[in-house]
Amino acid sequence: MAKREKTATESLLQIALGLEMIVVFFGALVLNGLRLYSGPVVLGGALVTFLVLVLLYGSVRYRVAQIVGHLVQIVLLGSFLWDVAIGMSFAVVVAFWVFGAIRGPMLDRNKPQSSQ
Repeated sequence: MAKREKTATESLLQIALGLEMIVVFFGALVLNGLRLYSGPVVLGGALVTFLVLVLLYGSVRYRVAQIVGHLVQIVLLGSFLWDVAIGMSFAVVVAFWVFGAIRGPMLDRNKPQSSQ
């Protein structure tokens, strides 16, 4: 059985989601270390965010998941309202998501179709 080949869009968006998971992990460590919020609040928020990102990571090959991903990126940018440093951290990976969402389909269109 042949393994399904990932599209460029899927690969780029998965990389962006992986980077976002890293930002969530380290952001949770920082928030917990600063003691701005209680440990359970930080853990709960980080786990919910991480779970959403993991679910998107597994399903980003579908167009509807990509649209949901766009909405999640808007929510992540909303972290600027919470804290500027966290917002800047997410802005970097959201920019990579935007790059993947724009450049990925271009690469996919230019890819020669394999004859099977």
